[in-house]
Amino acid sequence: MSSIILQVIGGFSLPSLYMFVLTMAMTFIILIAILRYRSGQALRQRVAELEALSEAGRVLVGAELDLVSLCELIARECGQVIDNRTFQIGLLDGNFYDIVFWTVDGVPQEIPRTFDLTDDSGIIGWVRQSRKPLLVRDFLEEAETLPASPRYVSDDPPRSAIFIPLISGESVIGAVAAQSGEPAHFSEEDMRRLMILANQAAAAIANGRMFEQERQRSAQLELVGRIAKNVSGTVDLRDVFEIVVEEIQDAFDFHMVNVFSLDVLTGELVLKASGGQEALPEYVRLQPGQGLIGSALSQQVTIVANDVAEDPRYQESANDEFAMPHTQAEIAIPMIADSEVIGVLDVQSPYLNAFTQTEKTVLEALAAEIAVAIARGKQLAWQREQAWLTAAQLQVAETVGRGRSLEDIVTAVSRLTPMLLGLDFCAILLWDQDRQVYKGVEVFGASPSFTRRFAEVRLAVGDWGALDAVHVGREMVCTQKKPPWGPYLPQKRQLDGALELHPIDTENEMLGVMIIDELATTEKRAQFSRREELLQNILDQSARAIESASLRIAQQEEAWVNAALLQTAEVVNSLFHLNEILDTIVRLVPMLVGVPSAIVLIRDDVREIFRPGPSFGITEMGRGLLSSLALEEAEVMNTNRQLADTGTPNPNYYAFKPPSWLSQVMRASQAYFFPLNARGKLVGALVVGLTEEAEQTLSLRWINILNGIAHQAATAVVNDHLYKETAERDKLAQELKLAHEIQASLIPNGRPAIPQCSVACYWAAARQVSGDFYDFIPLSDGRWGIVIADVADKGVPAALFMALSRTVIRTVALNRSDPAEVLMRTNQILDTDSQSDLFVTVFYAIWHPETQMLTYANGGHNPPILLKENGRSLLLTGEGMALGVIPEIFVAKNTVQIASGDTIIFYTDGVTEAMNEDFDEFGMERLYLTVRAHRHQDVSQIVSAITDAVNAHAGDTAQFDDMTLVVMKDEAT
Repeated sequence: MSSIILQVIGGFSLPSLYMFVLTMAMTFIILIAILRYRSGQALRQRVAELEALSEAGRVLVGAELDLVSLCELIARECGQVIDNRTFQIGLLDGNFYDIVFWTVDGVPQEIPRTFDLTDDSGIIGWVRQSRKPLLVRDFLEEAETLPASPRYVSDDPPRSAIFIPLISGESVIGAVAAQSGEPAHFSEEDMRRLMILANQAAAAIANGRMFEQERQRSAQLELVGRIAKNVSGTVDLRDVFEIVVEEIQDAFDFHMVNVFSLDVLTGELVLKASGGQEALPEYVRLQPGQGLIGSALSQQVTIVANDVAEDPRYQESANDEFAMPHTQAEIAIPMIADSEVIGVLDVQSPYLNAFTQTEKTVLEALAAEIAVAIARGKQLAWQREQAWLTAAQLQVAETVGRGRSLEDIVTAVSRLTPMLLGLDFCAILLWDQDRQVYKGVEVFGASPSFTRRFAEVRLAVGDWGALDAVHVGREMVCTQKKPPWGPYLPQKRQLDGALELHPIDTENEMLGVMIIDELATTEKRAQFSRREELLQNILDQSARAIESASLRIAQQEEAWVNAALLQTAEVVNSLFHLNEILDTIVRLVPMLVGVPSAIVLIRDDVREIFRPGPSFGITEMGRGLLSSLALEEAEVMNTNRQLADTGTPNPNYYAFKPPSWLSQVMRASQAYFFPLNARGKLVGALVVGLTEEAEQTLSLRWINILNGIAHQAATAVVNDHLYKETAERDKLAQELKLAHEIQASLIPNGRPAIPQCSVACYWAAARQVSGDFYDFIPLSDGRWGIVIADVADKGVPAALFMALSRTVIRTVALNRSDPAEVLMRTNQILDTDSQSDLFVTVFYAIWHPETQMLTYANGGHNPPILLKENGRSLLLTGEGMALGVIPEIFVAKNTVQIASGDTIIFYTDGVTEAMNEDFDEFGMERLYLTVRAHRHQDVSQIVSAITDAVNAHAGDTAQFDDMTLVVMKDEAT
């Protein structure tokens, strides 16, 4: 530059040079003056700007306005430093951005407007997240470089804008935005000035917010205290609910406030109070989990829906009756007392995001106060109800306790129940156990004609389904179906509507049923919620009183029955003969129970018929007809179907329709069959006749008397049978004793004087008489016949056959010397003369004393044992079979030499087949051992040793076979 100036100077003359220098100096001075002027102007403008900003800040800081007015003031002050025709001030509330001041081209817009910034989208979300201002000179040119995409709510979006965060402390509390439809409308200086003002505005807004919160909190706390004070002095819960609704409505200006109470019986929420621009109907009821309110109940937490359209728990179909068309936000707060939810406070607003943490806290405090008030009110109501209930229960106990008879008790209950419960109708049916029907006893609230004839009502099981259900299940039943009172009781209009049937029962017995008009109506339940408890108390006390009265009646009847039966027993015991006893019994029956006729039937076991015994109330012709027409057992069984089906004795009585001829004989259309059972079988029957009129009055007492008389008649019949059986047994025993003596006389002396030997015998019958026998027959030439036999039977038949066999053998033996011929001839005689199927086994031997020889023949008998002196043994077997089986038999003759000291044991199978308790027989081996051990002893000692061994083996086991034993020892020297 200097080189250029030198070149220029070098081309000028000296004067010209002076002029040039002067000109340049003047120009420089002018430039400096211009710069100094401009600098002064800028400084003055900056000072003015600072003064304006300072004044705006002072105005903002000193303003004591609500937030909306404060934001309007901020907008006006910002207009002093920038173009604010399109201007916006928004405040952040959680994730929501609330525009509280908004103008577009100087035209105010509808506020507040709320936007959800949960995803931090849009430029406002970026400003909140970055805490930085943003200058947009042209949205179209800078669209690709912007930090966030703008979210427009206008069809004519701006071209340029300034976005400034409102920062208070460490938090972004909002944003200020100035916008213009012209590109490059705002500069960095505009942004700087707006930032300065925004910082002061943020402080003012923070202070305003704090002041507003404190003022609102103070007002809300005052509201909580005022509501608590009002509800604490209010007893009626309905008044409490109305106070709460009105106070919340006035304090918060919500368009709907609802209070729901929990119905503990159904678990539903019931609307108790509603207020606001549109009130709810009182019949609204919600299920747990239904909508936002039901969800608050089921989850037991406060549910805030600041945008009900976005909350899935908000269901329009479930909220048709209580969700208002303008509801945008809703809060449902469970009211909890003593850890139990007792209701829900529901508040609705037409604005989005209406419920902040502040509203939530205050409303929860209000809900807690309401819960306490509800709990207190319920406690007071419960105490009043309890006092009333106690008084009512005492009145019931006193009234029922004064009743002396069953009728007095039922009448008192039927009158007192409607009075205490506010009923229009009450009827009592009592169960008749005898006839298995319900009888009408007392009725209240019916027409006079109905009341007079109510005692005629009889309802059996199956007549009325509702009554059957109560009878079986013993639970209350509500029905719309009218009871079948019968043609004689008209259906009156006072019985219209539902009826409740309540069982009157104890733990073990169904006593009756109380029928009342429906108790569980909304109006009646509202008057007194513990009606069911009082009704149950009345039913319980009535059941106890009725049971006690019934027991007294039963005791009186039982005493009467016992007296009647005692009288019958005394008369029966004074008699001896069966006919006299039964005749007395049938005469007592009409006297005791009033039946017109009675017959005792005696069962003939042999002919299987019932023959008529003594009777009463039957003509001579009728008795003759009975005698000629004995009742077959099958006819009685078919008439009495139940007895025929069981086929076994049954102690109960049975009603039956008698055949026409029996009906004419007894002069009765109905009859009762009382079996005479004894010793496990049917021995007869007591049949009593009844007319249709008499049947209606047949009571349990009469049935018990007839059962007792039937039992005594059965005892008399059995005693007569037993007497006859005993007499027959005694006679038979006497005859058997005589037979035993006769048979014993036929058995010879146990120690006959047989030469060259000694003999000992034992004979025992399993019964009174025996089929075993032995005999000693003296023969010619000094010989002796020895017989031992066993008839194949026991008792009297065997004894008779034994006598026959003994006689035949003795007769034949005297005429023949060959034992085999004796047995064969005896068999011929027995087969010819005996007509029975009996037979006998016989061992017959002939003893020759001179030669010491024993000749024998065995007719199918147990072979005797020959025991030598040296201990060796031999069985005396032989060919032959039992006598009396077939006409002709062959029996072989055998001979054996007997030496001195030898012993022969004759026995029957009763010895070897004697059994012990283990069914182990005595057997031949034990017999061998016993005889061998005692062979050197006397024959009597040998017999005793054998019998002792058998008895020791058998022990206490009863033996079923006769036992005979003969021991012979050769004593020749």
